[in-house]
Amino acid sequence: MTTESAKRRSFGKSIFAGKIESEVIIPYPEADVEESENVELLLESLRKFASAEIDPAKIDREKKVPESVIRGLGDLGVLGLSIGEEHGGFGFSRTAYARVLEELGGLCASTAVTVGAHQSIGLKAILLFGTDEQKEKFLPTLATGEVLGGFALTEPNSGSDAGGIQSTAVRSEDGATFALNGRKQWITNGGIGGLFTVFVKTRPEGAEEKKVSAFVVPSDLAGVSHGPEADKLGILGSSTTDLILENVSLPAENLLGEEGRGFKIAMEVLNEGRLGLAAGSLGGMKTIIREALEYAKGRKQFGQSIFGFELIREKLARMAEDAYALESMVYLTTRLVDRGGVDFSLESAACKIFGSDALWRCASEALQIAGGYGYIREFPFERHLRDARINLIFEGTNEVLKLFIALAGLQGPGETLKEVAQALKKPLVSIGFLSDYAIGVIRQSIAGDSFTGASDPLGAESLILSDRIHDLARASGSILRKHGKKIIERQYLLHRIADSFISIYAMAATISRTDRAIREKGAAAAESEIAFCQSFCSRVGRGAAQRIGEIDQNDDDLTDAIADTLDRRDAYPF
Repeated sequence: MTTESAKRRSFGKSIFAGKIESEVIIPYPEADVEESENVELLLESLRKFASAEIDPAKIDREKKVPESVIRGLGDLGVLGLSIGEEHGGFGFSRTAYARVLEELGGLCASTAVTVGAHQSIGLKAILLFGTDEQKEKFLPTLATGEVLGGFALTEPNSGSDAGGIQSTAVRSEDGATFALNGRKQWITNGGIGGLFTVFVKTRPEGAEEKKVSAFVVPSDLAGVSHGPEADKLGILGSSTTDLILENVSLPAENLLGEEGRGFKIAMEVLNEGRLGLAAGSLGGMKTIIREALEYAKGRKQFGQSIFGFELIREKLARMAEDAYALESMVYLTTRLVDRGGVDFSLESAACKIFGSDALWRCASEALQIAGGYGYIREFPFERHLRDARINLIFEGTNEVLKLFIALAGLQGPGETLKEVAQALKKPLVSIGFLSDYAIGVIRQSIAGDSFTGASDPLGAESLILSDRIHDLARASGSILRKHGKKIIERQYLLHRIADSFISIYAMAATISRTDRAIREKGAAAAESEIAFCQSFCSRVGRGAAQRIGEIDQNDDDLTDAIADTLDRRDAYPF
C-alpha cells in the first residue's frame, strides 16, 4: 500500500464501516527486546529509589512532591524518557515510556501526574513540532529535570472548547517579538514548572480572524507568574495553579509550528498524552487490586476470610479483568504507534476513557471491600479514590472524548452516504455505484467481515467481537441516514456509539493479547489468560449489545422531560 490513507490505517475507524482489519492487530505486536531489557533495568532502579524516597501518604498529607524526589527522578533519567539521546534523554519508544508511567502510577499518583504533565504533554509539542534550534535550546534541561514542563491550554472560560481561548499574542511591528496576555487555569506543574507550552490567539498575516497558536514560554520571563495552589480533592502533592501572562515579551522564534495551527498541535499532543494517562491508570489499578486482595484475605468476618464471600470475589475478579483488558489496550496501541503507519486517535481516546473509568471503579470497589476502614486516612483506599477521580477530567473529559470518538468514527460512513446522496440525483448515470453500495449493505447486514486470526480457544470470543462490530456499523449507518448533519446534536446517541466502540476495542485488544499467550506457551499454560479473556468478552459484549440496542429503544424523551422540570422550580416533584 502506497497511498496516504494506507499509510495511516486505523483498526478503529474501519470498524464503523463494518470492515474488520484483523491483520492490523493479529498477531499482538511484540516489544523491542533490547529496549525492554533497558526498561527493566530502569524500573529496578526506580523501585529502589521509590522505596527509599517516595512516600505517597506523606506526599498527600504534606501536599507536595519533595524537590529531592524530582531531582532523583531526573538523575535516574525518568524525566527524559521520550527525549532523544542527542538531547540528553533515553529516546524511549511510546511502549517503553508507557511502561515507566505505569510503574509511577502504581507508586504515587501525585508523582505520576507531575511527571506526566512534564513529559506526556508539557514538552511533547517541542518533540513533535519544534525546530532543530528549539529542540537544542530547550530539551537538554527538560531531560534532566533541571526544568519542568507544563501544558497551558485551559482558561476560566475555555475548557474543552479550545476555540473560546481569550489569551492573546500580538506580533510587534518589526516581527521580532510577540506580546502575550491572558490567564491560564488549572495548570499542572504551574507553581514549579520552568517552561510551558502555551496556547493563545494570534492574527496570522492575511487572516480575517484570530486563530490559536502555540508558543514555548519560559517561566522566568518578565510578566510570567502563577496564582496560588489550587485546593484540590486529590493528587494533592502535584502543583496546580493558574498561569498569568502580563505583557510578556516573547521572541518570535518561540512560536511552535505554523502560526494559527495551534489547535492541531494541542490535539496531537493530547492524543499522545492520553496513552500516558491510561498507562498511569493501569499502574494505579494494579496497586489497588493488590492492596484490596491483601485486605480481603486478612479480614475475618463470620469466622472466615471475606475473600471467601462471593460478592467480594466478584468485585476483585471484575477489577482484575478490567486491568487485564486495559493492559492489553494500552500496549497494543503503543506498539502499533511504535510500528508506525497507523492513525491511533480513536484508540488512544478509548484507552484513556476505559482506563480512567476502570480505575475509578476499582478505587471505589476497593474502598467498599475495606468497609469503614476504607474511609479512614490510616488506610490507602480513600486516597486512591480521591486521586483516581481527576483522570475522568484530565486531557479532555470522558464525555467530550466520547463525542470525539463517535463523530470521528462516523466520518467514514458519512462520506459514503454523501456519495450515495449525490448518486441518487443521477440514478441512471450512477447505477453502477448504487449497485455496489447496495451489495455492500446487503453483505454487511447478512455476512460481513469476520474477526479472524485468533487461536481456536477464542472462537466464541471472536464471534462476539464480529457481531458487535456489525451491530455498530449498522447502527452508524442508520443514525446517519436518519439524522444527517444534525447527528452532531444527538449526544445521547453519540455516547452510545462511543461506548460500544470502546467495548469493541477493549475486546479486540484482549483477544489479540490472549492469542499471543496461546501461541507462545500453548492453551493449557495460558489457562488464566483465556479465562480473563472469555469472562471479559462475555460481560462487555453483552453491555455493548445493550448500548447499541438503546439507540432505537430508549427513554431519551423521558430524560429530556425530567431535565426540563429542573429548569422550572415550580415543576420540582421534591
